[in-house]
Amino acid sequence: MELLKVEDAEVRRPPAPNSPTITVYFGGEEGGPDVGLLKVSVPVGARMGEHVHAGSDVILTGLTGRAQIIKGEEVAEIGPGDAVLVGKEEGVGLANPGDEVAEVLVAVGPANFVAAVRGMPAAVTSDVH
Repeated sequence: MELLKVEDAEVRRPPAPNSPTITVYFGGEEGGPDVGLLKVSVPVGARMGEHVHAGSDVILTGLTGRAQIIKGEEVAEIGPGDAVLVGKEEGVGLANPGDEVAEVLVAVGPANFVAAVRGMPAAVTSDVH
């Protein structure tokens, strides 16, 4: 068993304007687990362009606020407790059209995508939500 306190977790931010912050809990390290866990904090009006998850299936579960998972013309809006499964090869985007920060818990397997997130720039303290 391994405990990771949120204050000890890495926080990353994709290198794009107005992008979410991503807290890395588990996965993506050499010799680490085959699954990963992330929390994505999406500020009001922020979005992440369409991307694939580096050969990982992901499950996005809403924690707070409302987030949109966008695949072409298809939009799945999730709130607290709602979940969306995105397959390994599916390209999706993420947006927050609401009026509060949206937080999404992301389960990842295998953890390839978490390794890619760990390679993103560290978020500065003022970016962390």
